[in-house]
Amino acid sequence: MESMRAVGYTLETAVADIIDNSITADATEVDLIFAAQPEPHVALVDNGSGMSAAVARNAMRLAGLNSRDHRAANDLGRFGLGLKTASISQCRDLVVVTKQDGVLSGYRWDLDYLMETKSWSLLELSEDECRALPGFSALDKHESGTLVLWRKLDQLEATVGDLEAGLNAHMVGVRKHLALVFHRFLAGEHGKKLAIAINFRPIEGADPLLQNHKATLPGPIEKIDVEGEMIELRPYTLPHLNKLSTADRERAQVEGSMRDSQGFYIYRQKRLVIWGTWFRIAPKQELGKLARVRVDVPNSLDHLWALDIKKAQAVPPPSIQRRLRQVATNIIAPSRRVHEYRGRRTNDGKQARLWNVYDDRNSFRYEINRDHPAVIALATQPVGGGESVDALLRLLERSFPVDDVYNRMGQDQTQLDSKTPDDELALLASSLWESLQGTLTAEVFVESMANSEPFDSNPKSRRILQETVKENV
Repeated sequence: MESMRAVGYTLETAVADIIDNSITADATEVDLIFAAQPEPHVALVDNGSGMSAAVARNAMRLAGLNSRDHRAANDLGRFGLGLKTASISQCRDLVVVTKQDGVLSGYRWDLDYLMETKSWSLLELSEDECRALPGFSALDKHESGTLVLWRKLDQLEATVGDLEAGLNAHMVGVRKHLALVFHRFLAGEHGKKLAIAINFRPIEGADPLLQNHKATLPGPIEKIDVEGEMIELRPYTLPHLNKLSTADRERAQVEGSMRDSQGFYIYRQKRLVIWGTWFRIAPKQELGKLARVRVDVPNSLDHLWALDIKKAQAVPPPSIQRRLRQVATNIIAPSRRVHEYRGRRTNDGKQARLWNVYDDRNSFRYEINRDHPAVIALATQPVGGGESVDALLRLLERSFPVDDVYNRMGQDQTQLDSKTPDDELALLASSLWESLQGTLTAEVFVESMANSEPFDSNPKSRRILQETVKENV
C-alpha cells in the first residue's frame, strides 16, 4: 500500500479519477468539499447510484476488476485501482461511505493502522460513525450516492507546509483541470448535464478547441475502423489570437502557450485524457499553433492505446499512427494559412505594399517597396535627395527586428491595432499631396494612394484623399 502511493498522481489527476467513478455511477452532481479546520480533509460527494455493502467492499479491494473485462460504454474506469491509488497518493486515511436503497455502508483504509496491525484490515464503519464524517451532510441530502473522504493529507502537507493556504492554492489548479478534462460532460454532451462544484462554487467547462467560437474552423470528420470499433477524428483551426478574448485565450493555452497546446486531443468516452501532442508524427511549429484535432476513442480499445492507471498517458497503436501521419499535413495547413494570409486582401496588382517579402529557399528577407507612393514622395524632396533616402531605407531594412517579432509571436503576444486614425491619415495625405502634386494629377494621386498601405485598410480613405486634394489645389 505504501509503495502504491508513488504511482505518480497529482492532486488534480487524483480528484479527476474519483470523479470518473461518479460519472460511471450516473451522477449528475459532484461536490468537492475541502477544509483545513478543524481537521484537514478533502471530500467528494456525488448523487450517483451508490453501492451495496458487498459492492462497496469489492470497490475497496485492489484491482477489484480485471482490466480486460467488458465495460459499459459509459464506464470511465480501467484497472479497478483508481479509487484506491488516486486516494492514497494524497492521503493516509481513505473513507468511502455509500448510500443505496436507504442503506448506508462505510469502509476505511488507514495506512497507519495497517502498519500497526501488519494485516489487510479493512475497517467497517457504523452508521453513527458515517454520519459524523466531514461531508456526510452533502451525501445525506441525496437519495443515493457516494462520499469519498481523504484525511491525513501528508503528501500535500509535505509539499506546501501550511495546509490552510496550500489547500486553497492547489484547488485553483484542480478547478482548471476539472474544467478542462470534463468540459464535454459539463456541457451535457453525454446526454445529461453534469454539475461539478468546489466548496459549492460551480465549475464552468473550458473547451480547448473553442468549438463555439464563431471564427473557429472545424474540418471534416474522419473515421478509422479498428477491430470493429470506430475512432473518430475531427480537426479544428482556432481563430487568430487577435480575435480571441482573454477568456478564450486562457481556454486555448492549455500547455501555457498556443504553440505548445497544438496537436491531438484524445477523448476516451468524451473524457479528455491526452492533449497538446502530435505523438512525434509532426513537429510543433509556430505556424501550426492554431491546429487541434479531436480524437474520440471508445473504452473498448484501451488495450491498444496503452492507457496508464492515471488515465494521463496513452500511446496510439502503429495502425492508428500511420493514419494520423497521413492526415497530419492536412491538419496543420489551415493553421498555416490563417497566419500567412491573416488580414490580407487578395492582391489584384493594384495595392502597393510598403514591405516586400523575398523568399530564397529556406531564407527570407524584407525590403521596403521603393515604388510605394510615400517612398517616391520622400525621395523627390529637395532636401537630402534620393540617395539619402535610399540609404535610410537600407538602414531600416537591415535593422528590422525579426528575432524580436518571432519571440513575441512565440509568446502569443498580439499586434497592437495598426489601423491609422482618420486625422493621421488626413495629415499624411496632405503631406504626400504637397510633395507629389507637381508630378501627379489629382485623380491619379487619389487612385494610387487609395490602393496603397496604410490607406487601403480604411474605408474612408478615398474621401479623405479627395478632400485633401480639394483643400490644397
